[in-house]
Amino acid sequence: PAIPPGKLIYLVAGHKSAKKFLAGGRSASDTIRSVLQKNGLRIEQFGAVFDFGCGVGRIMRHWNATQGPAWHGTDYNADLIAWCRGHLRFAEFRVNTLSGPLPYEAEMFDFIYAFSVFTHLKEPLQFHWTGELARVLKPGGYIYLTTHGDHYVSVLTADERGQFERGELVVREQEESGSNLSAVFHPPRYLRERVAKDFTVVDFIPCGAQGDSMHDAYLLQKPQAT
Repeated sequence: PAIPPGKLIYLVAGHKSAKKFLAGGRSASDTIRSVLQKNGLRIEQFGAVFDFGCGVGRIMRHWNATQGPAWHGTDYNADLIAWCRGHLRFAEFRVNTLSGPLPYEAEMFDFIYAFSVFTHLKEPLQFHWTGELARVLKPGGYIYLTTHGDHYVSVLTADERGQFERGELVVREQEESGSNLSAVFHPPRYLRERVAKDFTVVDFIPCGAQGDSMHDAYLLQKPQAT
C-alpha cells in the first residue's frame, strides 16, 4: 500500500519517518500474531477483526494479504480515516467520537486490538471504551491492548510514582485525552482489577507489545454467554 504523508504519520507516531512507521507497524502486527499463536489462536480464524484507534493504518496495512477476516478500523481523526479509505481498500473504515458509541452493532467482532490507545485516555474514557469494546465483541471473543506499565516508572515524578505504586492510574494532560499529548500509565493490578474486570486475562506480556515501544501487552477474553 501507499505510504501516508509525513504530517499524518506524525499525528500517530510522533515522527515523520516512513521507514520507522513501516517497521513499527510490521513489528506490532507480528507481535499480535505471535501473542495469538502462543495462546492457540490464528488471526485468519476470525470472521471480523476491529482495529480500534487505527490511526493512518500503521498496523492495518500489514494485514492486506491476510485472507479470512473482514477488516474494520475506526479513529476519531477524520483526516486519518479519509487516507485509510483511499489507500487501504481491503478494509472498511469509520470515524468514531472521543466518547460516544461505536458505529457498530452489538457482538459484531471476533477479535479487537487497540495498540497505543488506552495509553492516551483519561480514567472515565478507560471505562467507557472497555464497555463499548465489550458491547461490539462476540461472547468468547478476544481483545489485545497495550499499556505503559512498570517499564515506564522511571519517567514518572515522585508523586506519580507514589500513585502508580498504590495501584492507581497515572494520567498526564487529561484535557488532551485521546491525543499523544496525554500519556497514561497503568499499574498491571489496576488494568486487571478495574479496566479488565469484566474480562478474563488470557495472557500478560510485560514490555511485550513491540512496535516503537516497550508497552505491556494483554490478551483479554469476553466471557461466553451463559
